[in-house]
Amino acid sequence: MSSVCKNCGHDESACSFDEVVRRARDLITARGVASQALLTHELKISYSFAMKALEQLEEEGLIGPSDGAKPRRVFFFF
Repeated sequence: MSSVCKNCGHDESACSFDEVVRRARDLITARGVASQALLTHELKISYSFAMKALEQLEEEGLIGPSDGAKPRRVFFFF
């Protein structure tokens, strides 16, 4: 069963990866915390989509690397 995108209402597989990363970036900068659980809960996306988004944001330098079950360090937030 597919997840439904909270913002567009479509099957999340129809959302572009860039859109998911943009929404994740907005959420993380607003909250000042980054975790897979936050993304899956707030954005209503799958575990794998959330992990891919976190990896992308880590590559961009917005968040730090994974440290076990702890939330990732956020380097920039409002």
